[in-house]
Amino acid sequence: MKSKDWLEPDRTLRVALIIISLTALAIVFIGQRFDYSLLFSESLNSKYQFIVNRTIRFLINDNLVLLLIYGLFYNKKYVKFGLMVEAVGFFFLLIPYFILRFNTAIDHMYISFIHRLIINPTLMVLLIPAIYIQRTKN
Repeated sequence: MKSKDWLEPDRTLRVALIIISLTALAIVFIGQRFDYSLLFSESLNSKYQFIVNRTIRFLINDNLVLLLIYGLFYNKKYVKFGLMVEAVGFFFLLIPYFILRFNTAIDHMYISFIHRLIINPTLMVLLIPAIYIQRTKN
């Protein structure tokens, strides 16, 4: 009879990855007003500060959720798929969001839903139940 450990390789590592990712996501959320653009240059105008800050926050949040996915499922193929979802989000959500935000006369209230979808790792978090359902069906 096999032990239960073969079902969960490196359990302490997985738990540590989950705790680290959730803690870091909470820290990023609490420090959401932090100006990441100051790490690169203090002379950026407000438009470029906005772009740099939102891009960095998008990348940090999505990569922390990828770490969470890896900790939960311990499978690199899910992380690779998550990276593809992140790239799609970057090119088809983040960049068009910046274009709408700065180059159109649309009221900012109307694009705030896109803002929430981008800044909060919504797409990446939706991968967790999708992966779980996919795994339980197999």
